[in-house]
Amino acid sequence: MKKNIIITAGPTNERIDAVMKITNMSTGALGNVIAETFLEDKEEEIGTIYYISTKMSYKPRIKSEKIQFVTVESTQDLLEALKRIFSTTKIDIIVHSSAVGDYAGKYVIRAEELVEEIWEKVQKAERKEEITKESLMAIFENPMAICNNSTKISSYEPHLMTMLQLTPKVISQIKEMAPEVTLVGFKLLEGVSKEELYQVASNLRKKNNADYIVANDLSKIGNGKHWAMILNEDGMQAECETKQEIAKTLEKFLF
Repeated sequence: MKKNIIITAGPTNERIDAVMKITNMSTGALGNVIAETFLEDKEEEIGTIYYISTKMSYKPRIKSEKIQFVTVESTQDLLEALKRIFSTTKIDIIVHSSAVGDYAGKYVIRAEELVEEIWEKVQKAERKEEITKESLMAIFENPMAICNNSTKISSYEPHLMTMLQLTPKVISQIKEMAPEVTLVGFKLLEGVSKEELYQVASNLRKKNNADYIVANDLSKIGNGKHWAMILNEDGMQAECETKQEIAKTLEKFLF
């Protein structure tokens, strides 16, 4: 039976206002190589590859009716795209290489207005005991004078502040949406020992019920090299030195 596959690639972009975004340095290059390798080697065994990425991410150039491109912007867009696909199609494999941003903008505010709100709280307090860490934190959590993030904020604000909030952990929801899917997750650290990287990746695999984790070290990526280890519930299964080798190794495990 032909396999339906989802490959997520590249960063997510979280809006601050109508033109400013929070993103990361991911390009989608690894996801792109994986998709191209699968199409080159296993096209006859593939039903459809749903390639989910942002507009500016790398995308496969191979012309094939087996690939459908799904463009997303934010973490929430990515989650909604996954839900739509899972609800209509039986997916056999998901290679979740997308570098989902950890944070999104919660609100933008001028520092002067935030200080004014805090100062007003202090001035209105009749007793010192009324000024608590909790009461001040409540102002930071939900201030009154936030900027409208649906329009462009002025370029001349000297003390503009952004409050960030955590984004949903996409990998933690995949097996909830599709319990039978074979899930390949990714973990990126920088400048750590191989033992530490393995332990962190192993914990990630267990926590999210992933079948495989591709564990990367940023300090070992560049100049045509992309070192990674691939592990599953039985431990480390392979070490790779390039993106192409990662793709070929995953192909061997998944087909």
